[in-house]
Amino acid sequence: METEHPVDAVEARFVDDLVAREVADALNRWFGWVIGGGEEEIPPPAFEGFGVTTADYAWRVGEDVDWEIGPHARAVGTEVRIAIQTHDTWAALSGLLRRLGALSVRVHREEV
Repeated sequence: METEHPVDAVEARFVDDLVAREVADALNRWFGWVIGGGEEEIPPPAFEGFGVTTADYAWRVGEDVDWEIGPHARAVGTEVRIAIQTHDTWAALSGLLRRLGALSVRVHREEV
């Protein structure tokens, strides 16, 4: 049985470039907390400004996410582009992006 290629990028479009920059910044702070092993039980606030409770996303490497190298988000105009290597976590990340206000979300799979 052939498996699908991993997702190597997730892109989300937001209402304007300011929101895209704020979301990218919040995601990068949160990605750092997840990859750092979450020294605190819950992550420091990152998403509250968007009406989302960051504690709901206290994800752990090896338990909740399938990435080992931290993703990175960057804003390009009204889009947030996330470099990531994932087989499964992209779906939950897409849901988070929608909760943060994304108007649309696209995933790109690695080509072999």
